[in-house]
Amino acid sequence: MHYSRGYLSTLMIPVLAGLLALFVGIASSQHEIQKRWHLQSAADAMVLSAATIMAREMNILAVFNRAIVANQVAQAQLLGLSSWYSNIDSASERLALVTFWVPYVNAVTAQLSRIIATIDRPLQQLIQIGLALQETLITAIQLAQVTVRFSFAQIIPESLAQLARLQNIESEQWSLVHSPGLVNFPWLWWTFIPLQSATNDDERLANLIRRSRDPFSKSRTFNWFNAGLVKGKKAGGTELVISSHGDWSWQALDTVAVHIDMLFRREEIPWGNGVSYRGERIGRADPTQFGASARTNPRATQWALTDQVAKGRVNSSSYFDRDDLSAAEWPKVLLIFEQAVAKAGVRYSRPASVFPRADNKPEKANLYNALWQPELQQLTTAEKLMITQFRAAQS
Repeated sequence: MHYSRGYLSTLMIPVLAGLLALFVGIASSQHEIQKRWHLQSAADAMVLSAATIMAREMNILAVFNRAIVANQVAQAQLLGLSSWYSNIDSASERLALVTFWVPYVNAVTAQLSRIIATIDRPLQQLIQIGLALQETLITAIQLAQVTVRFSFAQIIPESLAQLARLQNIESEQWSLVHSPGLVNFPWLWWTFIPLQSATNDDERLANLIRRSRDPFSKSRTFNWFNAGLVKGKKAGGTELVISSHGDWSWQALDTVAVHIDMLFRREEIPWGNGVSYRGERIGRADPTQFGASARTNPRATQWALTDQVAKGRVNSSSYFDRDDLSAAEWPKVLLIFEQAVAKAGVRYSRPASVFPRADNKPEKANLYNALWQPELQQLTTAEKLMITQFRAAQS
């Protein structure tokens, strides 16, 4: 009987050894799984951080681009104010001349003309200061954009290295590359959003600025009064004009005239005019420009073109933008470890419920609204094949 128990005990030794080996294997495998899980989680956090910095850079560029547009529109507003007030000044002066022989009325119109003329000089000086300030702001914004472009790309590798230290994986080798290719970051990132010049961008920025003008800058045309056969018409507006060499000019023109309907024709009596410009002076006014002033008050418009006031030069802005920002072109990066890979990118999103458009249309991705966001993404089959080749080349 004792022999049997001893025999069974001897047989249990291999079984116990096998179980022990199994437990050790499971523990080792569990440790390896936990290590890989930790490495994958760290890779996800690191690559998402890279995409977050990229999205922030794009949002900052969008804010700067919008600021450039706003400052250009502000120049249009200031020039329009200058031209509009010059028009009032000349109209009040001619009113005083016409009513010179009318008792009592002449005293009122003469005093009104003097008051308006007195205000004109300091107002024009303030407008000139405002225009110079806008130019300074635009130059500062352009320098800030360049600084952002070259500094943020350097921040990303430093941030990832710091995250690796915080995750205790600084001993692991990693590479940050552009997707879908295997070019090291940030070479393609610097070229993804190129520096554009407003002188050779097919007027993309100029057209955006034209569409962004406020109603006062676009058109200052309305009927001054209507007394049947006698009508007073006010016309004017501010235009951004591009020369054949790509030079920008802001031009503002305002006119007012009295129209008298006669039996066979209409007689126009020019009553007031004002013109201010930055860049090139107005050579001719097309019928569709300046609130259709050349069509509404043609004679007054010709008078205005002979009395133009220069307000300096225009800074034709440089800015960072890209023609194609379709979803397929949104930037993405891959973070490659020996045992883990993570992918992240940026996307443009304008929820209609949060940021509705006035026209209720879906908005295309652009670099004028700061609505770029980071996101983790799945690897494509092509990327998996390229990563395999990349690891083979690294080993």
